[in-house]
Amino acid sequence: MGNWNRPMRIIISLIFVAFSALPAMAQAPADSITRAVDSLFIRASNGNVIYADLVQPSKKALADMGAAAVPRLVEKMSTQDAREMQTLEDVFKLIGHPCVINLVDALGSDNVYRRRLSARILGELADSSSVDGLLRYVNDSDFRMRAGVVSALGKIGDRRGLAASLSALTDGDYLVRTSASISLSNLKDPSSINGLIEALSDPYYGVRFSAAAALANIGKPASSAVFTALREPADTLAFYLLIEVAGNLADNKFTEILSRIINSKDPYARAFAAEALGKIGSSDAKKIIHRCYEIETNLFVISKIESVVLD
Repeated sequence: MGNWNRPMRIIISLIFVAFSALPAMAQAPADSITRAVDSLFIRASNGNVIYADLVQPSKKALADMGAAAVPRLVEKMSTQDAREMQTLEDVFKLIGHPCVINLVDALGSDNVYRRRLSARILGELADSSSVDGLLRYVNDSDFRMRAGVVSALGKIGDRRGLAASLSALTDGDYLVRTSASISLSNLKDPSSINGLIEALSDPYYGVRFSAAAALANIGKPASSAVFTALREPADTLAFYLLIEVAGNLADNKFTEILSRIINSKDPYARAFAAEALGKIGSSDAKKIIHRCYEIETNLFVISKIESVVLD
């Protein structure tokens, strides 16, 4: 098998050398560029073990072609093959900024798979020059497209994507709302705190958990609003998540209210409060946990308390 692979590697190396010798690749005939891209892409996206040694070099060769290869690669974005989609993402990431304008144009393609993949790749590129193009599709009729666009805006991290991400928290589709929560987690903007607290009551668990993670990711600026919400939670699910967020924020201001919760009649609340106090980790928090451990009878709560590291 190794003897068979050796001539193949030699052939592909010769192809690489040929392309390296063409600094003016953009001026080469379009049909020759197309043939070169097609040939390299077959190797780059091939899952056959025979071609394993050629995958990464082929991706690099495509990237080295730069902007000249982009139009043909964009044409291939209509694929529904997972390996080919990942290959396209890998190559575009290697090419970087020169491919952004083509990918933004692809957002308006008639092919849904090309549009969705373009949004996904723009998010991975995290190039702020694509933000305005992405914003044109935040209200797209395709919910997968809306989710992909909002996700991309969060990964890019440009504040211009904040309003669209906040608005998407109330989208009619749960995947879009989940993407919005994750996007806001990436953006870490304090102006999203109230919207994220409301999202803790979302009917879909993915939205609730992502919103809780976002609040923790925002950090100390979220403490006051979380404290207020914890005193008067909208519902039971939000209450439990707020306790978790309080622990993840690890702010001593939560110690007093968590001490009341850990002595409440709700065993789930007591268990979550024990975890939260353990994360705060102050001497006062540890004393509260110790006292509750001495009198606790619920096995679930006891197990949670025992999972907390105590001195």
